[in-house]
Amino acid sequence: MPTMRLSLSSLLVLGFGVLNSRCWPDAPLVTLGRWIHNSKGDNVTYAGVNWPGAADVMIPEGLQYASIESIVSGIKSLGMNAIRLTFAIEMIDDIMDGGGDVTLSAAFTKALGSTNGPTVYSEVLKNNPQFDAGTTRVQVS
Repeated sequence: MPTMRLSLSSLLVLGFGVLNSRCWPDAPLVTLGRWIHNSKGDNVTYAGVNWPGAADVMIPEGLQYASIESIVSGIKSLGMNAIRLTFAIEMIDDIMDGGGDVTLSAAFTKALGSTNGPTVYSEVLKNNPQFDAGTTRVQVS
């Protein structure tokens, strides 16, 4: 049976409502001028947070402490309905210049060194078992 890889972006879509009608029960959302309205014509207000991902390893931060699912659930429990996921433009430059992305293991070792990198990487894998040795930075985002 093939393993399903959930990237952060797919989990956010599933968890925050684009594919989950319980989150946006009066979908679809539409725009009218500067306003966003639900299907009843009520204004929709986004309440969101930034989740940084542009640091040295170039993946969303905090995954060594908690799973993606746990972090998203925590954000949602605060009443937030949007996440702005930042990323490092340097990651895209690396991919374009070198012909491909690097694995998480390589990213952690490059960013944190040969002692700390593997230690933090193993914590990320422990909290996020959907990642494996072949998972790249882009696949996490």
